[in-house]
Amino acid sequence: MIRISRALLGAALLSLLAAGCATEQAEEPPVPDAWGEPAAAPDRNPDPRIVEVDLEAREAEKTYLEGTTTAVWSYSGTVPGPLIEANVGDTLIVHFKNSLPEATTIHWHGVRVPNEMDGVMAVQQPIAPGATFTYEFTLRDAGFTWFHPHVMEPEQIQKGLFGLIRVRGPNEPAADVEKIAVLGDVFLNKDGTFNEELDDDTIMMGREGNVVLVNGEVMPALDVRPGGLTRLRIVNVANGRFFNLALPGHTFRVIGTDGGLIPKPYDTERLLVSPGERYDVLLIAEGEPGTELTLMNEPYERGHHTGLAEPMPLARVRIGTGSRLSGRTLPETGPAIERLPGGPAEATITFDEGYVDGKLTFTIDGKAFPDVPSIGVENGSVHVYDLKNDAEMDHPFHLHGFFFQVLARDDVPVADEDLANKDTVILPQRSTVRIATRFDEPGMWMYHCHILEHTERGMMGEIHVEP
Repeated sequence: MIRISRALLGAALLSLLAAGCATEQAEEPPVPDAWGEPAAAPDRNPDPRIVEVDLEAREAEKTYLEGTTTAVWSYSGTVPGPLIEANVGDTLIVHFKNSLPEATTIHWHGVRVPNEMDGVMAVQQPIAPGATFTYEFTLRDAGFTWFHPHVMEPEQIQKGLFGLIRVRGPNEPAADVEKIAVLGDVFLNKDGTFNEELDDDTIMMGREGNVVLVNGEVMPALDVRPGGLTRLRIVNVANGRFFNLALPGHTFRVIGTDGGLIPKPYDTERLLVSPGERYDVLLIAEGEPGTELTLMNEPYERGHHTGLAEPMPLARVRIGTGSRLSGRTLPETGPAIERLPGGPAEATITFDEGYVDGKLTFTIDGKAFPDVPSIGVENGSVHVYDLKNDAEMDHPFHLHGFFFQVLARDDVPVADEDLANKDTVILPQRSTVRIATRFDEPGMWMYHCHILEHTERGMMGEIHVEP
């Protein structure tokens, strides 16, 4: 069991300070509970198979540091933005208005959408201040995804532009309570304003904030029943920070990841979540009634010897004083996933870093975007690639528009029962990950490192799926 000294916890809390609730300009947003979960976006369509919502990007205020107010950018007045609730197969219609002083878009991270709905500049002109745009598509997959800009991402996401989508399928796992954990951070000056200065060290690792948040709050409290079964949907929205989660005395039963439920749930005492990744986990609340535990971010060396020196507290988990629930069990199996056909890799895509003309640059096959040659494939085809990381740090690889399956890691095959549908995967430093993808939607699709400062400085390419 991890024991946190009062000195360590106190030092961490002093560095993180206290957080308050968001306020918006036009009207008061819903007041979050102690866990700070975002409220659901109102559905204004009576058709049970259509979810139709209004979404506005606008300025708001939020208290992160005690005694200060931070001017944030928000979706509909809250950070995180509203939660869009739907069922698999529903049509989602989002009437979006940009009330910010800067152009923006929405990228539906992890949602399989038509190319013109992907929210990247290759297919959509940025939405100007005061302008509107309607996004419409079918939600093809059950799971937990998120949305964010794909214009000036490092600045706009840190300022608060991120929201959530939860799509339910026909066979959802049973739980006593289901919660959401949005992991992130902000880099603030003492007066509460955003610090957006970048040096080479910050660019190299991606910006890691000095205030770490769960659901937009500092050290929120999750209340659970003794012996109760809790389902936790987790997403990492940080620019560059990895979260290596641990809860003393507990293991996480991982039942799903980016693309939904997995065939073989597994247990882990440490759950590593890179920027852009999602995980779906279950745990049974252990401990005596009235006990308070601390969800921790454990040290993890992701490159250049810059990992955490000490565990970092993220949130409180309070075990209630009511009667203990009993008989709760964790699932041993999940839905089958068909393995994509794939033999040897047909090409190697190499990720690296270095200085080009004196400027720190992140490259793919030795080139920086937009000079990275696009990859052409036919619609409906399956392709196998080796993603080779020649850098001295981990890079989270993200593919737009499609899921992929990891077939091997450093030439060690992945068993069928361990397959998962992913859109974001960690490429460990000096390693190779083999993936297979079925490209079944025409258009120009991005792939990139999801450390946002790396995307902005070249680590991005395009795949052209021809009709």
